[in-house]
Amino acid sequence: MKRKIQLTFISTLLFATTSLARQSDNIISRQVDSLLNDAFAKGIFTGAVIISHNSENVYYKQFGFADWKTETLFDKNTLFNIASLNKQFTEEIIHQLVAENKLLYTDNLSKHLDIFPRETGNKITVQQLLDMKAGLGDYLRNPKFGELQFIDYSLAELIDIIKAEPLQYEPGTSQQYSNSGYVVLGALIEKITNLSYEINLHDRIVKPLGLEKFYYSMAEKAKQMNRAYGTEINFEGDKMSFDDISNSSPAGGIYTSIGNLLKFTEAKLKNTLPSGKRYGSGMFAGGTPFWNATISYNEKNGFAFVVMANTGNISDELAPRINSIIKNDPYPPLDLPFNRSLYKMIKEKGFDYVKVNAEKLAEQARVPYDARFLNFFGYQFLFGNKKDIAINLFKINVELFPKEANTYDSLAEAYLEIGDKINALKYYKLELQLVPNNEKVKTVITNLKHAK
Repeated sequence: MKRKIQLTFISTLLFATTSLARQSDNIISRQVDSLLNDAFAKGIFTGAVIISHNSENVYYKQFGFADWKTETLFDKNTLFNIASLNKQFTEEIIHQLVAENKLLYTDNLSKHLDIFPRETGNKITVQQLLDMKAGLGDYLRNPKFGELQFIDYSLAELIDIIKAEPLQYEPGTSQQYSNSGYVVLGALIEKITNLSYEINLHDRIVKPLGLEKFYYSMAEKAKQMNRAYGTEINFEGDKMSFDDISNSSPAGGIYTSIGNLLKFTEAKLKNTLPSGKRYGSGMFAGGTPFWNATISYNEKNGFAFVVMANTGNISDELAPRINSIIKNDPYPPLDLPFNRSLYKMIKEKGFDYVKVNAEKLAEQARVPYDARFLNFFGYQFLFGNKKDIAINLFKINVELFPKEANTYDSLAEAYLEIGDKINALKYYKLELQLVPNNEKVKTVITNLKHAK
């Protein structure tokens, strides 16, 4: 009888614990839904979010459209560009090779690859490449990559760009985000396995996890009809879709679904990836101007979630707030991106307000108050076809920082952009008074005089 009472008590306790957990999950779901609806109502979020707790899905919802032009809705199989989250897969494959005794974290690069001169390769270790401490830069910023970006380029072509670039710093002495380092890791994977990175990806991650709809090459992505398009949101909040397919690399660009990414995230949480590595807890993101994806997993509370957006930056804003909701911590309200807030402010309050409150606005934008502040946002308006606003912001910047040559240069460039050569010449001349030895400015002035 006593044993029966004990079993009944244990069953009641388990039921009560489960019920409390479900109540907690429901509260979290409602709060997350409120956050996401707020983001969508503000016109800054378009995408999907999925959350699991102890491998049980507790939230899933889509917001907006996969293609705003046709108003095509998302579904659970819609493909997103996960951008730099590829690096998570590259890292896992490296851990697998170490577990298979085919590689050591302490191996120097020259032991396996002849990408760099031996003296340089001997300084770079596998661990430094993983930790972004190898001194490598970012091939995405190289003009030569711009020539390859939207063609079916190979990993070898990226390596050709990377190996011609100088080191940013002595390996191991600093840390800098590096797409190039993860491309080199991809080349290392190919060398050691004698198989392509894409085959390694499928054999070592996609197949073991039972993932479907996982696309690496530009050609395969192009065949998939159920893919989201990248979205640009202009200053008025209008959304324009772009089918910006490009090749992937070991550093970024895979297209997959939100369910697939959650499976991978949960495998990291449960330490069930083939490497056997314990990943613990973490949050990682990838993004482009038109895409943003974030994964998060926490072994202490059992939560994993994925935010996938077909517009830039917003996943990075939402993910920490979702984490705060899960932990029952406070979090800041969502604001419009500062360029849109500034646009609204200019329309409602005028340029005089911006000039008087520039220092306070820089604080609001979370950037230092100096000549770079209005310069940066001025160029956003200039390139966003709001040239009148750009010119007025550059004018204010000249008044606020009259001893900074770059303020005159930006204003002159903006005038040149609208074809006003007289004012362009005026401000280039003022710039030259501050930097009399600037040969580039001298040349521009000469050319403008001859063009009169």
